[in-house]
Amino acid sequence: MSIIPTISEASSYTVVGGPGSQVRDDQVFSLILLNRGGSMNRADALEDFGKLHPGEIISIENSGGAWAIESLAAQFPRVRFILPGSPVSPGECVNIGIREAKGRLAAVLWSDMKAAPSGFPEAELRALQEDPPLCTMPWFYNRDNEAMPVLQTPAFQEKKLKVLPGLPAQEVSPTLFPCDYCGIYSREKFLALDGYDPAIRGPWWQKADFGFRARLWGEKIVSSRRFRVGASENAPAENTGAGPDYRAFFLKNLAVRYAGGGAHLSLSAFFPFFLHSGCGFFTAFSEFRAARQWVSRNSSRFKMDPQSIAEHWEEAAE
Repeated sequence: MSIIPTISEASSYTVVGGPGSQVRDDQVFSLILLNRGGSMNRADALEDFGKLHPGEIISIENSGGAWAIESLAAQFPRVRFILPGSPVSPGECVNIGIREAKGRLAAVLWSDMKAAPSGFPEAELRALQEDPPLCTMPWFYNRDNEAMPVLQTPAFQEKKLKVLPGLPAQEVSPTLFPCDYCGIYSREKFLALDGYDPAIRGPWWQKADFGFRARLWGEKIVSSRRFRVGASENAPAENTGAGPDYRAFFLKNLAVRYAGGGAHLSLSAFFPFFLHSGCGFFTAFSEFRAARQWVSRNSSRFKMDPQSIAEHWEEAAE
C-alpha cells in the first residue's frame, strides 16, 4: 500500500492505495465515487461498482475518515482512496477526483447509488469518447424504477432566474447542471472550464455556477437515456436561499454582459447589486471587485450573455 501526500490547487489531500498506473486503451473511463456516509457496506458497494469495468476507481472519502480506509485499501488494491485534509464541498471533491483521474472520461457517482453494467453500456461509452460534451448526466430512477424529474431548465420571469425541474422528453436533452454532481465528464473540457468553484460552498449554487459558466463559455451539459443509475435515498435537501453563495453566482454569471467578443462586469452594476445584496457596503464592494477582476481575466472565454442561455435553450443539446 502506498501513501502519497498530494497538494491540489485548493486543498491538501492524501492518496492511499491504488496502482497509479495509466488507464489502458481498452478501459474507457475512470470512476469517481463520492461518499456521504450512511449504513451501506462499503466492500459490497465497491464490488458492485467494479462490475462496471472502469479503468480505475477513485474513492473520495470524508474528511477524518482515515481509520476505516486501511482494511478497504488492502481488500481493493486497485482502488485509490483520497482523504481530504479538511472538510471540502462536493464540487471540490469532484475537482480532486477528475484531476487525479487518468481516463479521457470520468464518471462521477455517489457510493450509495446503484449502477448496473446495463446502465453503463460499453458501446455507448466508447461512442461518447469520440466527441463528448462537457458532461453527460444519466437518467435517474427511483426504487420503483420510475424516471425522476432531475432535468434542470433555466428561464427568466420578469428578469428573475427560475430553474425548473422536469422529466427528459428526448433521448438526449439539455440540462443546466448535473443532478447531484453525477455524470460522465470529459476530463479535458472539465479542467479547461476550471471545474466547480470551491469558494461557493452550497451545493445548489455551486452546481448552478458550474452549469451557467459552462453554457456562457460555450460548453454543453446533457442528460442521456443511454445511461441509467438508481438514485440515492440519502441525498440531502439543498438550500437555494440568497446569501454569499448566491451573490458570487450572480456576479459571475447573471450580472455579466457580453459584447464585442468578450464579457465585462460594468461598474454601473455595483449599486443595484449593493442595494439588493443584504450585506454591508465594504463586503459588497469587496465581492464585486473580486468578481469584476475574475470576469476581466476570463473575458475572452465568454460566448454569450446569460439571457441568451434561456432564449436558445433547445439548441443546447444539438
